[in-house]
Amino acid sequence: MIKDECQKDLDELNALDSDIVLFDDHQSYEGLDEDGYDEYDYDDDDVYDFSMPKESSAGSWTSLVLGIISSLGWIVPIIGLPITIVGTVFGAINIRNKKSRGVAIAGFVINIVFLCASIAKGIVDIVMYARKNRK
Repeated sequence: MIKDECQKDLDELNALDSDIVLFDDHQSYEGLDEDGYDEYDYDDDDVYDFSMPKESSAGSWTSLVLGIISSLGWIVPIIGLPITIVGTVFGAINIRNKKSRGVAIAGFVINIVFLCASIAKGIVDIVMYARKNRK
């Protein structure tokens, strides 16, 4: 009974304006789902963002962490050299990053200091080894 009244109301509304077609159980309208919503109804989250990608500070922090690790790695130059070189490269690349420039500079400086320490320690070790084997 209620369904008949609703159908009658739908027919009356459809008769008023032939351009407007309301969705009911007996007809299907292309582009609408069974609830009567547009299948291409987009949320605000679906809008594309064409702005520049946000700068990441991961490289700066990596440089700083490698600098801290290299503070122990310089004791064994074969370990300290690769760590400090990679840390120096990460620091140098990320100095241009405005968001984490201070962290990148700190990592870069620490890595340069311990790179020099690793090289000096390596030279001292080679000289000590050469003197020991010469006798």
